[in-house]
Amino acid sequence: MRFSGSGGACDAASLASAFIVFMEHGRRKFVEKLDYLTSPGWLEGGDSRARAGFARGGPLAVVTDLCVLKFDETTHEMYLAERYPGVTDEHIAENTGFALDVSRAVDAPPPTAEELRILRDEVDPQRLILG
Repeated sequence: MRFSGSGGACDAASLASAFIVFMEHGRRKFVEKLDYLTSPGWLEGGDSRARAGFARGGPLAVVTDLCVLKFDETTHEMYLAERYPGVTDEHIAENTGFALDVSRAVDAPPPTAEELRILRDEVDPQRLILG
């Protein structure tokens, strides 16, 4: 379902000095070509964001339920940076609708007990996000 407007995401992506995207990983979300752009990222890569008039910013990473994706510093092409324990490169590729560079991927360390406590007790005590 698509709603009207982006809830401020376009403004944040356009004006912030940097941002991180959080989303569920799936082929319907990680597509080869967008049919509708809500919030500008690196556009066509390289310096295309600057050429489009965005004086600063751009996404630092995309955090999903499978992995962490980052962007090459020069080309701004997305690549697999970290995979979560038990998740394979193949599973991530099967759930991504385009070819993804996995050559730099490492296993993400599991969260510490203190990090889990902070997430559960301070960040989301009502379990609206964490379930």
